Amino acid sequence: MGYRWNPDLATGDPAIDRQHKELFKIANALVTAYKGGKGHQEVQKTMEFLAAYAIKHFADEEELQRTYDYPDYLRHKGLHTEFKSAVEKLIEALLRDGPTDAFIREVYVTVGEWLLNHIRGEDFKMAAYVQSKRENP
Repeated sequence: MGYRWNPDLATGDPAIDRQHKELFKIANALVTAYKGGKGHQEVQKTMEFLAAYAIKHFADEEELQRTYDYPDYLRHKGLHTEFKSAVEKLIEALLRDGPTDAFIREVYVTVGEWLLNHIRGEDFKMAAYVQSKRENP
């Protein structure tokens, strides 16, 4: 189990792409910690780091959208809010039930699949818009 960032996921914005790579790295570290038997504390620490990093990434992306007056900003921000809520629920489940196979499968879908779909859909559109504004201010 694991997701890898690859050049097909490049938005063309170096800062966003760097952060996307890091999100995949953290998500994979979470799975590795669980599979490696690192224990509840390490899995929780990694999950909380993932949540904090996602919040920072979304804030940076949203700032970029506001800077370039991205027309779909509010909807895109709403998707980020939904993701943050889903991650909060995962943390609650982890605290309640501990790290389980079901928890890791849910992380895999909620985090990994969501990131892939969001990057390929929403972030590609947003990055293309920002790039066009940078080229034609």
